[in-house]
Amino acid sequence: MKIILTGATGFVGACTLQHLVADRRVSKIICLTRKLFPADSPKVNPILHEDFAVYDDALLDELANSQACIWTLGAKESDLADRDALASVTYTFTLAMARGIAERVKHPFTFCYLSGMGADQAESARLPWERATRHLKGRTEKDLLALQEDNANFSVHCFRPGGILPDDANRVLRFLLAPIVVSVGELADAMIAESLEEKTFRRHPIIHNSAMKELYRTKDLGVPFHGGS
Repeated sequence: MKIILTGATGFVGACTLQHLVADRRVSKIICLTRKLFPADSPKVNPILHEDFAVYDDALLDELANSQACIWTLGAKESDLADRDALASVTYTFTLAMARGIAERVKHPFTFCYLSGMGADQAESARLPWERATRHLKGRTEKDLLALQEDNANFSVHCFRPGGILPDDANRVLRFLLAPIVVSVGELADAMIAESLEEKTFRRHPIIHNSAMKELYRTKDLGVPFHGGS
């Protein structure tokens, strides 16, 4: 199976790339990146792409020949003060690729979007903490799901983790924060599992922490996944 990955040099993306390389079901990984990086596996195909808001027809045709995309590229308000830049990275870039693929794909295609806990599709939440981030991620979710409604071969799954901890995080900390955190490895494996599982196509549009952990626990057992919403 051929998978597209964005954000491959980031915290979540780098872990996801490692797990994709190790997965025998994955034959090729197309990594769209602004900065080329060493490909440590023949599976990995980095493609230099300067402007994530614009895709030419040749690139979109190549991307639409894949079976899934795991989108981990993103930012949050506390890290990016420029609101226009935040909107571009969070919303514009994501929808530009998703629309291009959704309009072209002729076979079932799964789009896994790394959103976040508290994403607000109504954009009405007043809690000031990361409000712009939650509104933009909610807007992105809403418009991705609208693409799913308009394109029968396009399936969207929005992952809403709370905190994301390193795999080697302190066990006591992980236990205390368990209801609101996942490890980066759990998240990566959950997104990969949803990308590769045909039975969940156009199901589980929103996937929360507990469902991610269920996906992680059952990923190699052939157990049906009933989580998500």
